[in-house]
Order: sequence, then structure tokens, then C-alpha cells
Amino acid sequence: MRSLVGLALAATLAAAAPVAAEPWTLENSHAETIEASNGRPYRVLVAWPEGEPPASGWPVLWLLDGEDNFAPAALTARRLAGAGARTGIEPGLVVGIESEALAQRVYDYTPETPGYAIPEGLPAHGLQTGGGDTFLDALENELRPLVASRWSIDPERQTLAGHSFGGLLAIHALDTRRSFSAYAAISPSLWFGDGEWTAGGDPDARLFLARGTEERAFAPADAVQSLAERRHAARLPVEYSALEGHGHGTTMLAAMAAVIKTAFGRTM
Repeated sequence: MRSLVGLALAATLAAAAPVAAEPWTLENSHAETIEASNGRPYRVLVAWPEGEPPASGWPVLWLLDGEDNFAPAALTARRLAGAGARTGIEPGLVVGIESEALAQRVYDYTPETPGYAIPEGLPAHGLQTGGGDTFLDALENELRPLVASRWSIDPERQTLAGHSFGGLLAIHALDTRRSFSAYAAISPSLWFGDGEWTAGGDPDARLFLARGTEERAFAPADAVQSLAERRHAARLPVEYSALEGHGHGTTMLAAMAAVIKTAFGRTM
């Protein structure tokens, strides 16, 4: 009898399925491909809050790997801002930049390191690196002004967030004093370059670091935690989170609420 009921239910659900499915969309969002002066097209995804911006403009979260992180970030930001009295989260603009193919992502998200090549056995071995500053130049000098021409944004509240190689680029941007007020580096690939990342940079910029407790070579625990400890010892703004039970592939989602807090946490 149970099998017959199950078959009947399955048949009912199948019959109810739409002939032509309507795609899900995100309200108050926009996607556009921008041709930058460096010859690269960048697909930019923007989600904005309801209502009027504050007098200073919306704070902005710039998200790397936008194809993966944009929708979760936008929905999380809206959910937390909707309960702002309890969460301390204000509304803000979420901007995702898609990374495209792996080879382009690796090039865009790694700093120039003369004489260095990714060792065999590590992620992206054999791929070209060193385009990080070109990418950051396009973000700051072309993509940000374009967004600012369409939405009112607060130039003093700009956060750059990335995962893995994207986290590495966030650390490099901080080290080289790029024009962000905060950075979120999740599972940053600090093995890259065989160097010691200082995360010194702008002494006023806030840094959020996170790493999963189940990660291995992709984000060495001693390197990420030591970076946080050095910055703390230098009395620079830093927060570190060990994401219990998470491996490299799940840390960005696990840290998303903290990333949103870094970007949109209420300021006094």
C-alpha cells in the first residue's frame, strides 16, 4: 500500500512540474559585463537595499569569485539587516566580480612574485601568476567609479573579501595600502610566494581572517593564525575565527555572516 501511495505522489508531483521553468531572480540586482582599459571584460553583479541610502552613502562589500559568493552574500546581508536591531547589521551594497576560468582567476588573484612558480602538487601548478595589481587597479579606478555613478556609496566604508586565492589578494591589497577600509580573507593561500605576509599596510583598516579546522595545505593553520597574532601584537585591528569542522571548500559559506558584519556592522 505504501509503495502505491509513493508512486501516486510521485506521479502527482511530476504532473505539477512546469513545462517551462521560470528562473529564480534576485530583486534589486543588476548584472553587467564591463570592458576595462586593460583589455579584460569583468562581469559585475550588484545588489542594493530597499529605501534611500544614508547621507554618507551605502557601505559596499566587494566580493571576489562573485559567481559563487554573490547570491549567498546578498541574501545574508538582507536577512541580517532586516533584523538590524538584534544583529547590528546595516543595509549595504553587495558587489560581486566573477572570476571566470581558473587560469584567469589565478592570474588575477595573485601578486607579482618575480622568479616564483607554483610548486608541483599545489593548486594551480603551471598556471601564470602575477596579475593581482592589474586587477586591483581596474577594481579601484574603473569598476568602483562606475558603481559610484549609479548608486550612492560611502567611500569610507569599502570592504574587500575573498576566499583562497581571493583571500590572498585581500591580504596583498592590505599590505600595499589599497583604498579599502576593511578586508576579509577566508582560507587565504598564504603558501603562495614562499614569503611572509605581514598584513601591515593601513593601520586603520580592519582585517577579518578565518580558516577551517579541517583544512590542510591550502591554508596552513600556523600561517593564518600567526598572521592574526602578529597584527594583534602590533595593535592593529584584526579578528580571527577558526571554523570548526570545515574544510577548504566550505569556509566561505561558513564565514559569510562574519564577512557581512565586517562590511556592514553598525558604526558609532
